[in-house]
Amino acid sequence: MINLSIQDQFDGKGKIAELRSAIGQEFSDNRSSTGRSRLIAVSVDGNTCTVEECRSEYNKREPKFGHKTQPSWLTWNSMFY
Repeated sequence: MINLSIQDQFDGKGKIAELRSAIGQEFSDNRSSTGRSRLIAVSVDGNTCTVEECRSEYNKREPKFGHKTQPSWLTWNSMFY
């Protein structure tokens, strides 16, 4: 997948700005052991995001991992698509 910093230059949709405005929000995350994550930060260039696993009201599992970094397009797809 193409980095969001490059994609925003072509389509002008401002996906990095959308992510930055969503910092602190929880979202459904299939790559999380609990199925839920919270967006903590977006890198300066906008190509990576820091997320943390959080508890789900439906799944009472304890989060296994703390903070992790993933590509911003992956986070954007989980939150907005």
